[in-house]
Amino acid sequence: MGGTQRTCVQCGAVAEKRRLLRIAGRPGEAWAPDPEGRLPGRGIYLCREGGCIGRFAARIRTRKGGARWKMGDGGMELADRLAAMSSDEA
Repeated sequence: MGGTQRTCVQCGAVAEKRRLLRIAGRPGEAWAPDPEGRLPGRGIYLCREGGCIGRFAARIRTRKGGARWKMGDGGMELADRLAAMSSDEA
């Protein structure tokens, strides 16, 4: 039997938690990539392949996207970090 399942918030794919990138944080506070899955707070999950990280970064740069995830002032910084991660994997 497989591990815990999570859903990518960008494309909707369901996969084992360890196969997805976790973004950890709390609404209205700081959010950060959590590749090890150990940081405290809520988790947002993204596929590591297929461009989901880059598309999510672009999404949270918009007012509506940042508000949807309650990114606060740290949304742009997170978007920059995710975009860098996405380009490193390309």
